Amino acid sequence: MKADFIINRPHRQAPLQRTLFTVITMVAWTLWISLWLPFLTLIAWLLGLEDAFKQLGLMHPLQAANNLSIVLSIAIVCALSMGSWSQYNRLRFAGKQRRRGNRGLDIEEMAPALAASVETAKQLRARQRSVIRFAPDGQMFLDGE
Repeated sequence: MKADFIINRPHRQAPLQRTLFTVITMVAWTLWISLWLPFLTLIAWLLGLEDAFKQLGLMHPLQAANNLSIVLSIAIVCALSMGSWSQYNRLRFAGKQRRRGNRGLDIEEMAPALAASVETAKQLRARQRSVIRFAPDGQMFLDGE
């Protein structure tokens, strides 16, 4: 059975198609996360987070708006700090090559590393796609040899 590979090339898609796929993906993830909400609620209840909700909103209902503003301000500070950190890293690493290129190997160096003959190594380098088979003794050979 031979399966087709999924090739993802968003740069070749129209902007409307990319936007549509992004929206569909966001909706799918939202539905997936909503399926986990009962389980997450159970975990929060087992950890005692229900008490935190009671302390924030139910114990002093007149102070609930003040507590909510505190929670929102903490969330805004966290979002701003994470956003500024990611912006700093984007500016720091943008356009920089992080990995060095590999040096080219000679055929004579490549063949022993593959445990193959020099002729097989030449064929491997010349082909764009190769099917490699192994003999029971470990010898490597290409289909069509």
